[in-house]
Order: sequence, then C-alpha cells, then structure tokens
Amino acid sequence: MDAKGKGKEGLILNKIRQNPFISQQELADQLNISRSAVAGMIAGLVKKGQILGRAYVMAEKERVMCIGGANIDRKARMDAPLAMGTSNPVCVSRSFGGVARNVAENLARVGVSSSLMTVVGEDADGKAMVENASKHGIDVNLSRELPGCRTGNYTAVLNSDGEMLFALADMDIYEHISIPMLEASWPQIRASQMVVVDTNLPKDVLYWILQQGSCESLTICLLPVSVPKAKRLPMDLSGMDLFVGNRDEIGAIVNQGVTTSAEVERAIQRLIDKGVNRAVVTLGAEGAIYLEAGGAVGWVPAIEAKVVDVTGAGDAFATGVITGCARGVDLKEACQLGALLAKATLESETSVAPSMISERLVKQWEVEHVVH
Repeated sequence: MDAKGKGKEGLILNKIRQNPFISQQELADQLNISRSAVAGMIAGLVKKGQILGRAYVMAEKERVMCIGGANIDRKARMDAPLAMGTSNPVCVSRSFGGVARNVAENLARVGVSSSLMTVVGEDADGKAMVENASKHGIDVNLSRELPGCRTGNYTAVLNSDGEMLFALADMDIYEHISIPMLEASWPQIRASQMVVVDTNLPKDVLYWILQQGSCESLTICLLPVSVPKAKRLPMDLSGMDLFVGNRDEIGAIVNQGVTTSAEVERAIQRLIDKGVNRAVVTLGAEGAIYLEAGGAVGWVPAIEAKVVDVTGAGDAFATGVITGCARGVDLKEACQLGALLAKATLESETSVAPSMISERLVKQWEVEHVVH
C-alpha cells in the first residue's frame, strides 16, 4: 500500500476511535472515498489486528460507566448534642465524594474497570478531584472542567455516633450536564457493560438516558442521590434495568409513605409497573428488599457493624450489587456482596473503604458464591 493509502488507514482508525459504531458509508462520505475502498482498508486493519471487526470496539467485560456527581465532601462531627442559634464545637474532615464518583472508586478498588463522566469547576477542588480519581484507576477521559463554575460541595453534620443530622449541598454545576454533552460521548458510553447514573443530572438528561436505554437495550442502573433529587425521575421508567435506593427515596418516587416491609414491597412493585426490571431498596440496619420483574422477591439482612461514619455506606452497597450483577450472579447474591461492602464502609472514617479491605471481602464473597 502506498503512503496515501496508509494515510487513509490512519484517518479511518481515528474516526473509529471517535465513534466505534460508525458505518462504512459514513466513513466513505467523511473521507471522500468509495465505500468499497473503505471496506478494503477495514479488512486490512482487521487482518493486522488493529481493529476487531464490527462494531470495531466490543463492549469491554466488566466495564462500568458512572455518570453523575463528584463532590468535595466535608464532614463536621459534633462532640455534644446540637444547640441551635449558637456555635457548636466540631471536628471537620475533607474527602472526595459524590455518588457516581464514590461508586466508580469502589468499583476500581474491587477490580472492576470503571469510568467517570462528571463536571468539575476550573478550580483547585476540581483539579484535585480529577487527579485523585485517576490515581485510583478511574478513567476520567469523559469528565470536563467548566470555566466559571464551582466544583460540587457537600457538607454533612454528624452526631457523636456518626449518624447524619443534616447535610448541605452546593451542586448547581450539574445543571450544566446536557444532552448534547452526552450525545458527543455516547459511542464510548454505550460500549460499557453497564451505565450507572445518579440523579444529580437534570430531569431532561435523565429522561433522555432512559429513552436511550430502552431503544438500545442498554443495562442502566439508577442511583437516587436524595429524596428531593429522586423526584426528578420521569413517570415512565422503561429503560432502567436496575434501581438501588433507600426507602425514603423510593417513597418520593412513587409518592407514598414507605415504612413497613409490606409497604416497601408495594413501592418496589410500583417501580416494576413503571418499567424497571430489577429493584433493591435498603432499610438501614434492617437489611434490604429486592424484587425482579416477574421473578424473585426476597430480603437480605444487614451485617452488624461498629459504625464509625455512615457517609458512603449506601454507595458501597450499590457497588456490591453492581459488581454482582456484572459478574452474572442473581440479585440476592449481589445484595449479599453489597452488605459486605457497606459494613466495611460503615467501619471506616472515609466514604470509600480501603482497597485492601474491599478486595479481601470480594474474594471471600467470590469463593462462597463460586464466582470466577
């Protein structure tokens, strides 16, 4: 092949990297050559092993794309009961958080390839966030710095037992995540085995993602961030394969009080009726209830823990469920892994348990459930 032909091959490779699902006719039109010429060059590239045939880039096994929040977490732990109208002595700590970010880091720590698509400010917090994620093995190529915006901040006030009294969130930056932003990165997103989305995203973006999931048969997992943000979900939840949230969040979504186990099951069934395929609802120390469309319903107990800090425990539980589902086990076994990771996080001072602990727990779970 002459130099001109090799140059065209390079252009084809670049086009395919940008969009693994591009058609041969689109390539021909963009490069101003015949479709047959494109077909010949692709055949040559396949023979050389530079691409693997249609759709050129296959979905990577156990690759999870996380889309949503990445915040600076500040925790203020009180030494005495809260006194309103005056100052209260606290011990303040700072760490990296956000539901999507926490799940991405947890996944990386347990050996699942994870990517994070988020937005941060063009500030010191944003740069530190991206550097920290990269350090933990998270692919952040789809994340963006937004000039003139502040990186998301979350401040939790905890009592002396580590239970949250209230939290304050400054997360206006996520309103800048748009449908065109996702469309530009969609080939990389849809090549993932699972797409995890949190409700920090605007309403129209959540609706668009669920529509794409329904049209393209993607495995989409939805994680509600809070009661107010859980209300952002549309009425039609078709396209959502997996929901993982707590009883207050599901109560907000179905607009009903959820206290007893029977009420939780009815609320989950309403999610199923709205189009969700599988759902898990956590009940704190009471464990979790799960339900599959037309399938199993059951309860998984929580594992007793010496609570140091509750922050991030829900994200750890969700990570276990996601990991289990990615490895092909049933929902009950996935929830059991979630309970193990939640316990490790509850007993840790950080929002994400140390890698050594998480890896040991996953290996223990894999042996018990004969996962390879």
